Amino acid sequence: MSKNSKVTDFIRRNAYYLAFVLCLAVLAVITVALVMSGTNNDSIQTGGNDQIVDAPDDGNNPTDGTNGEDKPSDQTPVQPPKDEEPTPTVIIFDMPVFGGSVIKDYVGASVVYNQTLGLYSGHKAIDFGAEEGTEVFCVYDGVIESIEISKVNGTSVTVDHGNGLKSVYNSIEVHEDLQEGATVYKGDALGTVSTNNKTEHLDGAHLHFEVWENGEKVDPNKYLISEGK
Repeated sequence: MSKNSKVTDFIRRNAYYLAFVLCLAVLAVITVALVMSGTNNDSIQTGGNDQIVDAPDDGNNPTDGTNGEDKPSDQTPVQPPKDEEPTPTVIIFDMPVFGGSVIKDYVGASVVYNQTLGLYSGHKAIDFGAEEGTEVFCVYDGVIESIEISKVNGTSVTVDHGNGLKSVYNSIEVHEDLQEGATVYKGDALGTVSTNNKTEHLDGAHLHFEVWENGEKVDPNKYLISEGK
């Protein structure tokens, strides 16, 4: 038998196995090609072996040398406002009478002589001497609490300034349009100086001026401006 006949006979007898081996070889080639193709794509996407791709910043990737510690903020944190105590309002009265003079000042613990009654008594007020008919002004904003008329003690106007503070204007002729409950402001005219307080009429025409704090008489000088007194 010739050499070619032997080869042909071998192929004929082993054709099934040879076909199987050929298929395996083809599959192996295809697999290698796919692997190489994937490797090339990865190289292109990552820029090759020589290019370093930054990892995404997920908040845990320190890039400022803090070794994973919290990065310092560039903005100063906003501090909540502190509760500030309200500034107390400083109350300063205007003069109730202009152009007059103090004829009897406030007396606290002692007494003064009342020439009309002929005796010594307390005087927790300031008497401003002025000509009869001189305008009397409201010393501070408030509300007319009362207008009282007495044949002995004369006419009194009480202005409530709030927070327990009141001013009283005695021996006054009240303007006709002044009404209880009306709002008045510093400098508003309340009436005029008179002599209708009979317990002090020998002192002449004057305004008897009182200041009350929480139901107690206090020295009006605490609130009055000194100019003009």
